[in-house]
Amino acid sequence: MNERIVFAREPAEFLREMECNVVETYDFGDTGAAAYIECDSEHEPTIADDDRVLDLEPNRAVEPHIEPAHVSEERDTVATIEDVRRLHDVSGDDTTGDGLTVVAMDSGIDPDHPVFEGTETEQVDVTGAGGSDAVGHGTAVLGQVTRLAPDADLIALRIFGEEGRTKNNVIMRAYEWLHDNTDAYDVVNMSWGSQETSQAINRVHNGLVETGVRDVVSAGNSGEKSGSPATAERAFSIAACTEEGTIAEFSSYNPDRDNPDVAAIGKDNRLVQAEGTTMGTDLDGPWVKSSGTSFSAPEVAGMVAKYLDAAGSTPPETIVREFEAAARDIPDQPRDGVGLADYAAAVESDSGEES
Repeated sequence: MNERIVFAREPAEFLREMECNVVETYDFGDTGAAAYIECDSEHEPTIADDDRVLDLEPNRAVEPHIEPAHVSEERDTVATIEDVRRLHDVSGDDTTGDGLTVVAMDSGIDPDHPVFEGTETEQVDVTGAGGSDAVGHGTAVLGQVTRLAPDADLIALRIFGEEGRTKNNVIMRAYEWLHDNTDAYDVVNMSWGSQETSQAINRVHNGLVETGVRDVVSAGNSGEKSGSPATAERAFSIAACTEEGTIAEFSSYNPDRDNPDVAAIGKDNRLVQAEGTTMGTDLDGPWVKSSGTSFSAPEVAGMVAKYLDAAGSTPPETIVREFEAAARDIPDQPRDGVGLADYAAAVESDSGEES
């Protein structure tokens, strides 16, 4: 039996009348619906040809966007959060993300790390593995967010299990939660990706942004082979650069998919370490060093939370437009999108429009 994801125009219950085993169904409101099914190859054409079916594709693996092969061996070669503030002009103004909530669709969180002291955190699990963070990736991601927007509340939406692996059906569960709870958060960070473009993920992602959700997505670490959700038309995707502002060698570039949009530091990042995890190179204290667009994305998510604190309610497309207009281009380097994210310039640009 083949595992497949079906994206449909209407609730997927009609699939129960077809030659397949419907394992799970998902509802995304006006965006459509989906189902995780098992079927024989001989029955796939009949399902795919049904007028109610928009996409039928394999239940692909989804991975965090980390690059252990691209971490400098020297312990002193590390990009701190101060380097992020400096390169991206994340000013020390009075915007802290207060009153806002950022979701990380990731591996969970270790809320007992000192960096989260005083921060309101919530854990939502769609894997069946429970709370906490057995991998460390989600904790590292949310650590980048909270150090830039310290008063923002955090939700750890767990999609990765004990081994740091997941599949599209779990991703569909998480997107259903996001669609059902749009009033509970303001920004969602996604530091992961499918191995290739998934029309099902791209459809549900675009639909989520159309509801007014402000997304930030890691561009990927695999050249022109990056997949969803970074390749979704409405995704706000983030490349990785070094602390000096040069593009990281692994950062993805999909020119036919407008991926990435802007770049932020994602090379040799000093990151929060979840207790009992070994992701990255250990540093002194509960900290690790790792690389990937996984970590450039939450930096921009933190900047977006600060931006919203300063500008108030703002449509997602306006945020992307302002950050793109304010970005500083890396000359002769298309893989940076339109350039390095510049928080202060984005806020100034928004203020100029209002005046």
